[in-house]
Amino acid sequence: MSSSFHTSSTQSTNKVLFSAQPMVEVDSLDRAILAVLRDSARAPFVDIAKQVGVTERTVRTRMRRMEDVGVVRGYTIREAGIGLTALVRLKIGPGTEIGTLAGEFSTWPGVECVYEVSGDADLVAVVHVDDTVALRGLLDEMWLAAPGEISSTQTELVLEQY
Repeated sequence: MSSSFHTSSTQSTNKVLFSAQPMVEVDSLDRAILAVLRDSARAPFVDIAKQVGVTERTVRTRMRRMEDVGVVRGYTIREAGIGLTALVRLKIGPGTEIGTLAGEFSTWPGVECVYEVSGDADLVAVVHVDDTVALRGLLDEMWLAAPGEISSTQTELVLEQY
């Protein structure tokens, strides 16, 4: 894909009003490498290669490319364009053992961690999923796992991580 932009001419000076970046292409191997890094951010390329079933050179090449396109920046995984992170705030009904419910949710795929918090919500789950369809599926699973225990949820999408 090529970048597109619109220009405006003012006294023979062009100003860029908008610049679109091409969508980052990440395949299943890249996702597998990122999954290993999520679990162990300091994993050597040799260990990552063994876990995903490719050579160390392939992992090194893929990592260099993901660094070049900005998926991995400063040894921090940046998933812009290839997934989303959300905060799921859960209000738990009376009589429910919050710690047990939090402990269960924290072991689910896609759930990074669950915090017990003060305020309007009782729990906040930090989740990483591929897209809004996967997010909806995870929310449905939460409701089905604890039908009488969750009184409400509020989901916020993370736009940027600093």
